[in-house]
Amino acid sequence: MKKQDIELKVLDIIERLDKGQPIEDDTVELKAEWPKDHFRAARRIAAHANSARGEPILWLIGIDEKTGVVGADFEELSIWFAKVRSRFDQLMAPDLVSLSVPYNGKTVVALLFETERAPFVIRIPDGSGLVSHEVPWREANSTRSARRSDLIKLLYPIQKKPRLEILDGKIELQKSISGLQQSAEYQWNLSMKLYFITFSSETVVIPFHRCELVFRPEGRPDERKFENIKITPPTSYSTRGLKEKTQSLTVNSTEHEVLIDTAGMAYLTGDISVNEKPGPKLFEEIVVKAWLKAHHTEDPVNFDAVFKLVTHNLSANDSDRILGEWRYDKKDYEEI
Repeated sequence: MKKQDIELKVLDIIERLDKGQPIEDDTVELKAEWPKDHFRAARRIAAHANSARGEPILWLIGIDEKTGVVGADFEELSIWFAKVRSRFDQLMAPDLVSLSVPYNGKTVVALLFETERAPFVIRIPDGSGLVSHEVPWREANSTRSARRSDLIKLLYPIQKKPRLEILDGKIELQKSISGLQQSAEYQWNLSMKLYFITFSSETVVIPFHRCELVFRPEGRPDERKFENIKITPPTSYSTRGLKEKTQSLTVNSTEHEVLIDTAGMAYLTGDISVNEKPGPKLFEEIVVKAWLKAHHTEDPVNFDAVFKLVTHNLSANDSDRILGEWRYDKKDYEEI
């Protein structure tokens, strides 16, 4: 996950809390302050990481679930995590990526734990010596010792969900073509260039009806859903009869799904028609969120992407239908 992905996720969680909405995500843990009991913190992190089965987990320090952002000191992290890590067997704690996220004059510390090296084992501070180690497990919001059935889940080979890299992207706002059956006056069009990695020896299928794509212009409280979502391979046209030809050996698509073998580049597109007339000034920034669910899992590939306004022409005539264009903002998207 990229650092801006983490920051966008943190801000989205804060926004949901401000609206009084629940945080329906088993991979997220909120803490108002740094946990003072380092053994209990290590046990809870291990339990959370073990039950995540390879997916990263996110701890946010400085957020109270009832009162919102209370702030935390980022400088405490190195001392705190060193003490927590010492409670893990052979010091094998989940790999940590940390990020300081400012919000309204306060700081939220985001701790992203990678869990692919599970199982994580805790050393028990038991003076009797009868029990020296434990594999913790998270169930709902409680922590317990793992049972045999949990260990089978943990050790069974995990079918990893695909990963993707955003290569490029564009959003256009344009006037609808007159004379078409649609009655809407304006249309939003999205096109993104993505690179998929499937981590699978079998073909991964992503049905379009299991994809969700939303966008929210800067300053707007509501999100809108793109329709007509498609994921297609790059194509070219032959000089003879303008016949379309796929330019990929690993990506293919039909009207209803995309099929990916191992890895490959593809285009994600969507559009929505609206009657709402643009204001006197176009939005400087648009955030796009996507959830793409493959056939073999209920856990979607998801991303957040920021698009910046590059051109605007609110006085466009019929021969120049494009009113505005936003391009994918690559800066600050750092691989981690």
